[in-house]
Amino acid sequence: MTRSGYAPQFRRFEVPMNNRATAMTAVGVVAVVTLCALIAQMALLGALRAGNVDTALTLVPAVNAQLTGSNASSPIKFDASRGAAVAQVRGLNIPAREVLAVTMATEDVSGNAKFQLGWLSTQNINRPAAATASLAAGVDPQSSFVLLSGHPRWRENVTQIALGFESAGGSDGPTGALVTGIELVPANPAGAMRLLSMAWFKTDGSVITPNESANRLLPLALWLALICAVSIVVTALIFRRVPAERATALTSTAVALAALTVAATVLANRWPGWSVPIGAGIAAVIALLLINPPKPMPLTLTQRWALALAAAGVCVLLSPLVAAVALVPAMMLCVAQLPTASKLPVIPAGAALAAAPLLFIAAVSQGLIAAPALLNPLADPTRALANVASGAGGLPGLALGMLAMHQLWPAPAQTQRWSSGAAVAAIWAVAAALFVLAVPKIAITARGGSTYIALFFPALACLGLALLPKFREIAQSLAETQVVEAKTEADLSVQALALLESHADRVRTTLSRGELGAAHAALKQMQRIAPAAHATQLARLRVALADGDLTTANSAATQLALLSDLTTADRDALLDLAHRQNQQARVIELAPGASITEGNRRALAMAELHTNGPAAAINTLSSWANEHSFARELAELHLLVDDMAATQKSLVNTGIALTEPIGQAYIARLGMRAQGHEPHAQGINSLATWHPQIGAVHAAQGELMLRQGNASGARARFILAMKIDPALWPLQHRLQSL
Repeated sequence: MTRSGYAPQFRRFEVPMNNRATAMTAVGVVAVVTLCALIAQMALLGALRAGNVDTALTLVPAVNAQLTGSNASSPIKFDASRGAAVAQVRGLNIPAREVLAVTMATEDVSGNAKFQLGWLSTQNINRPAAATASLAAGVDPQSSFVLLSGHPRWRENVTQIALGFESAGGSDGPTGALVTGIELVPANPAGAMRLLSMAWFKTDGSVITPNESANRLLPLALWLALICAVSIVVTALIFRRVPAERATALTSTAVALAALTVAATVLANRWPGWSVPIGAGIAAVIALLLINPPKPMPLTLTQRWALALAAAGVCVLLSPLVAAVALVPAMMLCVAQLPTASKLPVIPAGAALAAAPLLFIAAVSQGLIAAPALLNPLADPTRALANVASGAGGLPGLALGMLAMHQLWPAPAQTQRWSSGAAVAAIWAVAAALFVLAVPKIAITARGGSTYIALFFPALACLGLALLPKFREIAQSLAETQVVEAKTEADLSVQALALLESHADRVRTTLSRGELGAAHAALKQMQRIAPAAHATQLARLRVALADGDLTTANSAATQLALLSDLTTADRDALLDLAHRQNQQARVIELAPGASITEGNRRALAMAELHTNGPAAAINTLSSWANEHSFARELAELHLLVDDMAATQKSLVNTGIALTEPIGQAYIARLGMRAQGHEPHAQGINSLATWHPQIGAVHAAQGELMLRQGNASGARARFILAMKIDPALWPLQHRLQSL
């Protein structure tokens, strides 16, 4: 109930979620985001259609091609040794928007064969379009998907499709292939899932995107990275008001995302497995963690450094490349561990200049600046990075997910956000890995794709160490996440104090007019001037109460309660908060120093009704000078104690005519006390039938049901009466007895 109105506030119990429910919610978020990401990928491909097309195509040999059997659907042997070999199908009328791709199954590919898929459409019947790609030689069956969705000329209706093979040159023997089947991939969810499965999870599959096409198929690594980032953001938003549960939910989200990325990488047959470079990368990670341990270890400093050197030695023996990448980060971490590291300019200077190597490598590899002779030539590492991402799809998602979690992790305002030395080491580790990939003479010494993956292990380890300080701290309440500053009114100049007071007046006036947005803007200015000022905390409490944000209101009330002398305005706001939270004892405690208003007096009467009974509430309201102000409430309170004479006097003060339905309801309630309920049962039920909008009628029917022994029905009627007519709040006393 507000101080200026009647509306009673019933306590809303908020049961905190347990860890299991929080974890299940987090896992559900990951599942929903994954599904949404899958639907978004299908939408990019244009595969959210319910229709279907005839997927089978029967090619007819045209030039240097022949059927291997008597059936028209038999495999076709293409022999490009004497020139281009072509087969085609005519007389089609296929809507292009209903087809995602064309898939071709081949065997016995000999020589350096190059195939071309061409088509004619009604968009330009005289100008054929084509997509060209190469096939690897081999006798094993292989499937090739030509992605047509996104091609600028895959439009309108397709009338003819042709498949041609020709020699790519450099082959001494015969050139050709055996095509065992060709079919269309429909633009529906089933066709999209088949295409995505082939692109992401099949090692024998080849999805070809023509150069002219817009690539609408996201790489698996990018798709997983988007899922990681969005899942973490959504989880943090769901639990934004409960920091402790947010930390639990984010941890569960991280576990679910790790399982998802590992499963996707394994299904894609791209798990690097155990190899010598991977072992070197793990040894480098162990060495870095021993140099800067994430938590106290039961080892002496000498033992820790001995183990770190041993791990570094193993890394050097297994892969000098990985050891070279981890060398500079290890030096950075060593410097950060020195007792005088905080006084050395190397850490902040390194943090400012750490991006320079990345920018230099990018500029040189793209030919924007000339490289020194020692580094010339540098190659563009983009293709190598793409191989790393495709070889371990979880790495980009892991890094992006860690950064997103760090940004949204609930920690107190004064918590250390970063380990600066580890942050600089992480950036230099990325720069060193990129340098290895960008220098061809160095990159060629890497054996196998697992070496490229292991090069980034030191960067991930240093990134985790950089983010660790914030992860160690969890805020238990929103009060801990507020920016803590000691600036109060005493720290302000005369001009700043006047500005603060003007913003406080603006908060009061805008709230009185119901302009909540303007009040928020004024409060924001007050928090910039003096966050810990008395006036700022009071304004924050008032705005939170107007906004219905009891969590923020509790935080502001806690800060106000620390002040020695509470003003009348402070007590008014604190009394309003205590009343909304049904803190009856707190209301009674604050009432003597609060303003003498009808709202405060009514709140005090409600608190005394719950604490000391109807007599105390009657004394509180009866002391008000204007006997008409609380006449209805006093009538209800007198009815609670069956004081009919006092009830009649209060009803006279209300000015209610006894011929009105509300007056008849009160007559019936008084009559039940004097004559019993049976003579008035029919009249009360009739009033309830014809006047359901009057709260006093439902109160009368509730009393009738209570006398008839129907306690559950009486309870429902009393609650309905209070919702319709706030002046009937004394009925809460009857609800307590039920």
